[in-house]
Amino acid sequence: MQIKDKVVIITGGASGIGAALARRLVLEGAQVVIGDVDKKSGQDLVTELNQNNKIKAIFVFCDVTNFDNLRQLFDTAQNTFGGIDVVCNNAGILPIEFYDQTDNWVKTIDVNLNAVIKGTQLGIEFLKKRGGGVIINTASVAGFYPWKLFPVYCSTKYGVIGFTQSLRKLNNTDKIRVNAIAPGFVNTNMVKNVMSTVAEGVERLDYAPIDEVVNAFITIIQDDKLVGDSIIILKDIPSQIVSKSFL
Repeated sequence: MQIKDKVVIITGGASGIGAALARRLVLEGAQVVIGDVDKKSGQDLVTELNQNNKIKAIFVFCDVTNFDNLRQLFDTAQNTFGGIDVVCNNAGILPIEFYDQTDNWVKTIDVNLNAVIKGTQLGIEFLKKRGGGVIINTASVAGFYPWKLFPVYCSTKYGVIGFTQSLRKLNNTDKIRVNAIAPGFVNTNMVKNVMSTVAEGVERLDYAPIDEVVNAFITIIQDDKLVGDSIIILKDIPSQIVSKSFL
């Protein structure tokens, strides 16, 4: 799929990977709909992207754990730009969870997995109206290699990988390609907030370059042969496409 003139939804798009992706997509000629709970960062990013008085991006407040918010995000994209071509289920959290004896792990599942499933359901509904499209789910290398410090986080990312692979046949029935990206740690505020806990993992894997993560999104959008695949991105290692389950 070419990117120019396409309409792209990005959840968790106000900062980090999502913001970097939004900037790249606008440069490539796409129109971007950014969903996030961070109103200030989202509105600031949209102001940056909409220079020269041309509307290239809009911001919609969206708590992805609130399915009414998700529906509003898709409806707004449809009403503003006339349709949706690409959905990036990118919102995610990396909390200190499980071992701290709180229920933070429940929110981890809601944001990292349940919202991806709901966002994909909505994506299928809206992409069908365009005759097909692309859905990209943000997983993690933690979806392939478990990390003892974050058992619930890893569970959600394993879930995203399995969910993505299970939707491979949508390309045959509805011309919708569902793929995933699986970066290592990326130097974002989310990771910095839990740096003291994840230091062991960062030291072992180092940071995945955010530009390479964005490149993986672009590759998935443009390469029509990628269906049910995941791209693993690590520092100083060529990106690897994992194309099939073990079964």
